[in-house]
Amino acid sequence: MALEVMDYDRSEHRGPRAGTARAWAWGVVAVASLIALPFVAGRPAGAVGRPAAATCSGPTYTVVAGDSWWKIATNNGVSMTALLTANNATTSTIIHPGDVLCLPSPGATPTTTVPPTTRPPATGGLSIRQFPVQGTCWFTDTYGAPRSGGRSHEGVDIIAASGRLIYAVDDGTLTKQYIDAPGALAGNGWRLMRADGTYFFYAHLSTFATGLRVGSVVKAGQILGAVGMTGNAGTPHLHFEVHPSGGSAVNPTAVVRAVDGCGTTAVPPQPGTPPSTSTPTTASSTTVPPTTAPRTTVPPTAPPTTRPPTTVPPTTVPATTSTTPVPPSTVPPNTTPPGVGPDARWRFVAPVLSFDTNGRPLTPGATRAIAATSLTGVPASATGVMVRLAVRNATSGGYLTVHACDTGVPAASTLTIVPGRANATMTVVRVVAQEICLTGNTAAEVRVEVVAFVTTYGVGVEPMSARRAVDTRTGRQLAAGTLLTVTRASLGAPRGAAAVTATVTLLSPAAAGSIGIGPCGGTPWVVAYSTAQAQVFSGVVRTNDAGVCITSTTAVHVVVDISGVWHGTTPLLPTGPQRLFDSRTTGAITTAITTIRPTLAAGSTRAMLTVTVVPGASPGALYVWNCAGARPAASVVSTAGGGTSATVLLDVSTGSICMASTGSVHAIVDLVAAG
Repeated sequence: MALEVMDYDRSEHRGPRAGTARAWAWGVVAVASLIALPFVAGRPAGAVGRPAAATCSGPTYTVVAGDSWWKIATNNGVSMTALLTANNATTSTIIHPGDVLCLPSPGATPTTTVPPTTRPPATGGLSIRQFPVQGTCWFTDTYGAPRSGGRSHEGVDIIAASGRLIYAVDDGTLTKQYIDAPGALAGNGWRLMRADGTYFFYAHLSTFATGLRVGSVVKAGQILGAVGMTGNAGTPHLHFEVHPSGGSAVNPTAVVRAVDGCGTTAVPPQPGTPPSTSTPTTASSTTVPPTTAPRTTVPPTAPPTTRPPTTVPPTTVPATTSTTPVPPSTVPPNTTPPGVGPDARWRFVAPVLSFDTNGRPLTPGATRAIAATSLTGVPASATGVMVRLAVRNATSGGYLTVHACDTGVPAASTLTIVPGRANATMTVVRVVAQEICLTGNTAAEVRVEVVAFVTTYGVGVEPMSARRAVDTRTGRQLAAGTLLTVTRASLGAPRGAAAVTATVTLLSPAAAGSIGIGPCGGTPWVVAYSTAQAQVFSGVVRTNDAGVCITSTTAVHVVVDISGVWHGTTPLLPTGPQRLFDSRTTGAITTAITTIRPTLAAGSTRAMLTVTVVPGASPGALYVWNCAGARPAASVVSTAGGGTSATVLLDVSTGSICMASTGSVHAIVDLVAAG
């Protein structure tokens, strides 16, 4: 795993943006430096590691994957300034796995400090009523410190976990909003102005609070958004400036220190209904006897090598007249999972590693309990998490199931594994005792990252009739190293949407490589792909008001279909996975409409599904929609020969789900969440 670059504020909302090329981790081929990443890979070949500053007179610490200066200081109970001093380092010093650092004694006062290069202007007695960041955080005086392009630092950097709430420091009006986009230094940010003309500048937010816009009047303590690392930031933090009477910035360190709230986790009373935030932000192992295995076992299948790009069909399905009804599922009605409130929403965080087999494949049939909370940005109290899975080096085809640890292995699957293709997805799962469980039926290397958690001040979901956001087959392939921007309008996402649920189909790649997809100007999700002519992966893709940006290391055709957006307040509760439908017991899905009537909890209007096409399917596409509406213009998954799993958001308000395909396929539907 890579390490964070702790040069956490190379530049702000003025001046040219510093270079932001970063390297991909976990053996993924680099995806061009067009999208900035918050990590650097482990030590480059031939590089010389930074040795410890001096012979350590006290305890030492050996750097491991995922560490940062701030994380090491926090976990060892020492101040970051003392840690840096003990190692003759600065926040810009890069550390690598295996480096040995000197640890100061807890509470030690360093003999030297990291002073600003210029004396700060006086604040003239200015004060604020509310500390701007929630919970555990850290800051020091770096006002005036040099920045790239000959600039100097004009604020204070409050280092905090991604997703921590950000508050209005005083009553005032939001007079300017900064939107993260390529080249934007501030990333997502606000300008909050008081009645006396003094304004406060917030930068690098991962999220904006829903309902706020330029002109909104806010109260001290009102939630404005959440901590992130958008723009030119190398680690999650809030850059905060104070401009008395609308003039030049003054040193805000004393101002925020006077109301220091780094130990305060309670959310201040909110005006009216609390706004929700919308993101533009060593596991134990236990062997559990498996229960009935999922019915989605995939036999070893050689990936197709000659299939043409037309494996993703046109955006319409031939008209049919026959309908095949399917009786209601025998799955008992869902109930709200214990510990998950009915108002549960989702807050996105910077991806944090939960589990990695590190070259040692999972044991087929064994269940692994892995950490889900108490991770960076993910509180111990979270009752549900969203995770993304990546599988490589599978010895044979099979399945992987992510599930709650108190239920045994369900007869359902999360990801169908096909060797020689892209194998990646996202799902949501209930957390029990801060853990989730992972079970597979084939030996494969697996990596699990947490990207969101259940919370009160988060976003809900809004399904949509599946729409095609991009299809490069109408023109040229996405060229290696070029950036493809998919606008918010193309995605069908409203302003302030946190993410979209997308199915990504890759066709005719020029060579094996990696694709990066994520918020423009932000950190993308990187998925490795092979030379197979048709490959599919799906999941929840972060976005912002600039849209979604895609880049690839090799030339490839890209098709992106959207089935929903993460926005608003409608909750979504982890409920499974549990099997709703299996066409192998009722007959293949064809151009004729098949109707499914699942039994869901009373009041459920939205569902998150895993839809799997069984191997051996004919080329084509599978369509899934609410039977009350028209057949959608885009498919939820290309069959591409089968063995493909897709994550789908669906409106289930009428209690019936319709399916059809352009070919004859067997499909399986598993329920993951409902609300």
